[in-house]
Amino acid sequence: MSPVQRCFRILNLVGLFALAYGLPGWAEDLAIGVVEPQKVLDGTTAGKQVKDALADYVNTRQRLIESEEQDIKAMEEDLVKQGTALSPEARQEKEAVIRQKLVTYQRHVQELEGEVQTKKRELLSDFTKKVEQVVQEIAEQEKITLVMEKGDAGLGALIMYSEPSINLTDRVIKAFEGKGARRAPDPPPHSQPQRYTPPTPPANTPAPRGAWRPWVH
Repeated sequence: MSPVQRCFRILNLVGLFALAYGLPGWAEDLAIGVVEPQKVLDGTTAGKQVKDALADYVNTRQRLIESEEQDIKAMEEDLVKQGTALSPEARQEKEAVIRQKLVTYQRHVQELEGEVQTKKRELLSDFTKKVEQVVQEIAEQEKITLVMEKGDAGLGALIMYSEPSINLTDRVIKAFEGKGARRAPDPPPHSQPQRYTPPTPPANTPAPRGAWRPWVH
């Protein structure tokens, strides 16, 4: 869950609690609005810059991982080609080297996945604060008491339907763009990736299975 979604999720819970336990008479005319955070991210210049910066960060590191993956694949193919030409001792030695490289590769996968999540939070931090400010200003101007998040539809959604007239998303995007919000941090300059050398992990740390294929929203 992104920081943008988290700030609205709290408001959702408050609203659902109020609906579950009833509202006092004065709240019958409670003004409610909904915002779709993902659409705000997709529909603003700053949001697109955040996504581009994250995609560039992910792609650079994925190239490093794929390079290690190709090295391991080449070693395995070479071992098959040599076949019976190798002595049992030589084969065991090559297999041990491949296993060690695979463990290292899987450790890199795990560490880089954590780095991507950290980078995502970092890039979204400033953007989230600006979105919160715009939502607050719109709510105050239009006398809206409660703003809730509307995410993906489905059985797991907190809001499965809302009247289009209370959806503030387009107004938030327009106001955000009108403010000329400071652009998101630029991605680092393109350069030739260097081989990744992570810190030594704690002993007995389990390695994940499979290749690294992070999904970027």
